[in-house]
Amino acid sequence: MVATPATIARVSAGALKNASVVRALSTAAADSEYSFVNSRRAYRQEVAVLRQGFILEEKRRVEKLQRDAEAQRMKIMKEKAARLEIKRQQQAIRAEEVAREKAIQEEEYRKYFEEKVLVRESRAAEVERRRQVLVDTLRDQSNTWITEENLEDKMSEDLFIYSPKQASSRNAFDPGSVGGTATSWLEKLQRMRPAGAKDDAAAAAETTPEKQE
Repeated sequence: MVATPATIARVSAGALKNASVVRALSTAAADSEYSFVNSRRAYRQEVAVLRQGFILEEKRRVEKLQRDAEAQRMKIMKEKAARLEIKRQQQAIRAEEVAREKAIQEEEYRKYFEEKVLVRESRAAEVERRRQVLVDTLRDQSNTWITEENLEDKMSEDLFIYSPKQASSRNAFDPGSVGGTATSWLEKLQRMRPAGAKDDAAAAAETTPEKQE
């Protein structure tokens, strides 16, 4: 088949038309691809910005939590230190009170025992005084005591007195008389009076004038 000019012209025209279509399609495809790339780039940039914002926000949130936790920890430590200080002060005050009460109690015990010692010493002094008085009294009276050594000297007839009637019959009741009976000795002892004692008649005579007055 021989190509005629007309055919060539038609073919050329068709080729040009197809080239225009292809070029248009290529341009449209390129524009579409460019728009997708730009959109993807913009999306990625937006995601990156959001990611950076989220990271910064999360970092700030974590830092705030850490600051809050540290502040809470410091608050708890301060409160604990304040409670410990109050407890220490209370313990110091209580220790002072206990020491003061102990000192007062010890002082009371000391005074109590001192008073007991004084009372005991006073009683001992009184007992000693009475004992000394008794010793002095007995020492003064010891000169008149009758002992085994001075029995014969003390038990003489001069220690006894007799009434005139008894004096007249004194020889009849002589202790040295062997013939005296038990009854006569008893009567003699009943009529005896210590030296310095007064007869009943003499005592009555002394009291009679007083009654008459």
